[in-house]
Amino acid sequence: MIRNLRLAKGLTINEVAQKAGLTASFISQFERGRTQASIASIQKITQAIGIRLSDLFNDETAMASEMPASFGSDGSTKPIVVRKSERKVMAYPEPEKTVKYLLTGLEGKFEVIYSLVEPGGGSGELYTHDSDEECLVVLKGRMEVNVGGQIYVLEEGDAITFSSRIPHGWRNVGSETAELIWVIAPPTF
Repeated sequence: MIRNLRLAKGLTINEVAQKAGLTASFISQFERGRTQASIASIQKITQAIGIRLSDLFNDETAMASEMPASFGSDGSTKPIVVRKSERKVMAYPEPEKTVKYLLTGLEGKFEVIYSLVEPGGGSGELYTHDSDEECLVVLKGRMEVNVGGQIYVLEEGDAITFSSRIPHGWRNVGSETAELIWVIAPPTF
């Protein structure tokens, strides 16, 4: 899917590699499914192509959860309901071991993501993105969050808020699958 999106934007592998700070070989292998990428690397690739992470959702899931803007330019304040069966889903394989469910539309002022992270799973390397701020709430489990080199260990019920522009990463340091809520403003997923 990345390859099709890259080609639709008229970009070469070398152009994407240069913009993302990754090797052309890595991007080529990733596009062909011969290697896996960390969340941070996927974020870099999508930014280099000029797309959102949500553009990588499979068509069936994306179509099932298409929604109007939460608060349209016409001033309407019609609520948006996202049914459990209609959530956009993105699963990250090893080493992240993470599944993310988008609980909101992307047209509003923030996004809410429900994540399940298996023991040992995490973002891999530190990364940044173009949101202003994000908040992580641990519903279940134990998470280690690195924000700008400072390590925070969060337990069930704990929350952390930080600037998305500061290099950050996270991993499940507990023995059970962690359940998380992320609130990110403005949306970048």
